[in-house]
Amino acid sequence: MIRGLSASANRQIAAFERSHGLPAGEVAHAFRRWNTSVRLPSGGLEPFYERDATDLRNGDYHVRTLLEITLHALRPRARRELSTVIGPADEHVLDRTLNNPFAPQDLPWWMRRIGV
Repeated sequence: MIRGLSASANRQIAAFERSHGLPAGEVAHAFRRWNTSVRLPSGGLEPFYERDATDLRNGDYHVRTLLEITLHALRPRARRELSTVIGPADEHVLDRTLNNPFAPQDLPWWMRRIGV
Protein backbone atom coordinates (compact mmCIF):
# COMPACT_ATOMS: atom_id res chain seq x y z
CA MET A 1 0.00 0.00 0.00
CA ILE A 2 1.29 3.46 -0.90
CA ARG A 3 0.32 6.24 1.48
CA GLY A 4 -1.40 9.15 -0.18
CA LEU A 5 -3.22 6.97 -2.70
CA SER A 6 -6.89 6.14 -2.60
CA ALA A 7 -8.06 2.62 -1.86
CA SER A 8 -9.06 2.32 -5.51
CA ALA A 9 -5.57 3.26 -6.73
CA ASN A 10 -3.97 0.78 -4.33
CA ARG A 11 -6.35 -1.95 -5.52
CA GLN A 12 -5.44 -1.21 -9.14
CA ILE A 13 -1.75 -1.46 -8.25
CA ALA A 14 -2.37 -4.81 -6.53
CA ALA A 15 -4.20 -6.04 -9.64
CA PHE A 16 -1.28 -4.85 -11.80
CA GLU A 17 1.17 -6.80 -9.61
CA ARG A 18 -0.92 -9.96 -9.83
CA SER A 19 -1.34 -9.70 -13.60
CA HIS A 20 2.42 -9.29 -14.09
CA GLY A 21 3.46 -12.04 -11.68
CA LEU A 22 5.02 -9.62 -9.21
CA PRO A 23 5.07 -10.22 -5.47
CA ALA A 24 2.41 -8.32 -3.55
CA GLY A 25 3.77 -4.94 -2.50
CA GLU A 26 6.49 -4.79 -5.15
CA VAL A 27 5.31 -1.44 -6.52
CA ALA A 28 5.11 0.04 -3.02
CA HIS A 29 8.63 -1.25 -2.39
CA ALA A 30 9.84 0.37 -5.64
CA PHE A 31 8.14 3.62 -4.59
CA ARG A 32 9.91 3.58 -1.21
CA ARG A 33 13.27 2.76 -2.82
CA TRP A 34 12.91 5.58 -5.35
CA ASN A 35 11.98 8.09 -2.65
CA THR A 36 14.81 6.95 -0.37
CA SER A 37 17.52 6.61 -2.99
CA VAL A 38 17.05 10.05 -4.53
CA ARG A 39 17.86 11.64 -1.20
CA LEU A 40 21.23 9.91 -0.87
CA PRO A 41 24.32 12.09 -1.29
CA SER A 42 24.99 10.64 -4.75
CA GLY A 43 21.58 11.81 -5.93
CA GLY A 44 20.27 8.27 -5.88
CA LEU A 45 21.22 7.47 -9.42
CA GLU A 46 22.62 4.01 -9.54
CA PRO A 47 24.19 2.74 -12.77
CA PHE A 48 21.55 1.83 -15.31
CA TYR A 49 22.22 -1.18 -17.49
CA GLU A 50 18.80 -2.19 -18.68
CA ARG A 51 17.46 -1.14 -22.03
CA ASP A 52 14.07 -2.77 -21.82
CA ALA A 53 11.83 -3.66 -18.91
CA THR A 54 9.26 -5.84 -20.56
CA ASP A 55 9.82 -8.88 -18.34
CA LEU A 56 9.25 -7.68 -14.81
CA ARG A 57 9.31 -11.21 -13.42
CA ASN A 58 13.10 -11.48 -13.57
CA GLY A 59 13.46 -8.54 -11.16
CA ASP A 60 16.11 -6.92 -13.36
CA TYR A 61 14.61 -3.48 -13.66
CA HIS A 62 15.17 -0.04 -12.25
CA VAL A 63 12.60 0.91 -9.60
CA ARG A 64 11.59 4.06 -11.51
CA THR A 65 10.97 1.92 -14.58
CA LEU A 66 8.56 -0.26 -12.62
CA LEU A 67 6.78 2.85 -11.39
CA GLU A 68 6.47 4.15 -14.95
CA ILE A 69 5.09 0.86 -16.25
CA THR A 70 2.63 0.85 -13.37
CA LEU A 71 1.54 4.41 -14.17
CA HIS A 72 0.63 3.42 -17.71
CA ALA A 73 -1.37 0.42 -16.50
CA LEU A 74 -3.63 2.43 -14.19
CA ARG A 75 -6.87 4.22 -14.94
CA PRO A 76 -6.53 8.01 -15.31
CA ARG A 77 -7.49 9.03 -11.76
CA ALA A 78 -5.20 6.46 -10.14
CA ARG A 79 -2.47 7.42 -12.62
CA ARG A 80 -2.73 11.05 -11.51
CA GLU A 81 -2.59 10.05 -7.85
CA LEU A 82 0.52 7.91 -8.30
CA SER A 83 2.15 10.54 -10.47
CA THR A 84 1.52 13.13 -7.77
CA VAL A 85 3.25 11.09 -5.06
CA ILE A 86 6.17 10.17 -7.34
CA GLY A 87 6.58 13.79 -8.50
CA PRO A 88 8.65 15.16 -5.59
CA ALA A 89 11.29 12.44 -5.94
CA ASP A 90 11.42 12.97 -9.71
CA GLU A 91 11.87 16.71 -9.18
CA HIS A 92 14.64 16.03 -6.68
CA VAL A 93 16.49 13.93 -9.26
CA LEU A 94 16.02 16.54 -11.97
CA ASP A 95 17.29 19.28 -9.65
CA ARG A 96 20.43 17.35 -8.66
CA THR A 97 21.42 15.89 -12.01
CA LEU A 98 22.16 16.86 -15.59
CA ASN A 99 21.18 15.28 -18.85
CA ASN A 100 23.86 12.88 -20.07
CA PRO A 101 24.44 13.85 -23.70
CA PHE A 102 26.15 10.52 -24.39
CA ALA A 103 23.29 8.33 -23.16
CA PRO A 104 21.12 6.74 -25.83
CA GLN A 105 18.15 9.00 -26.45
CA ASP A 106 15.69 6.11 -26.49
CA LEU A 107 16.22 5.53 -22.75
CA PRO A 108 13.74 7.03 -20.28
CA TRP A 109 14.76 10.35 -18.73
CA TRP A 110 15.83 8.82 -15.40
CA MET A 111 18.38 6.65 -17.20
CA ARG A 112 19.87 9.59 -19.06
CA ARG A 113 20.81 11.62 -15.98
CA ILE A 114 24.23 12.05 -14.36
CA GLY A 115 25.00 13.40 -10.90
CA VAL A 116 26.60 16.79 -10.42
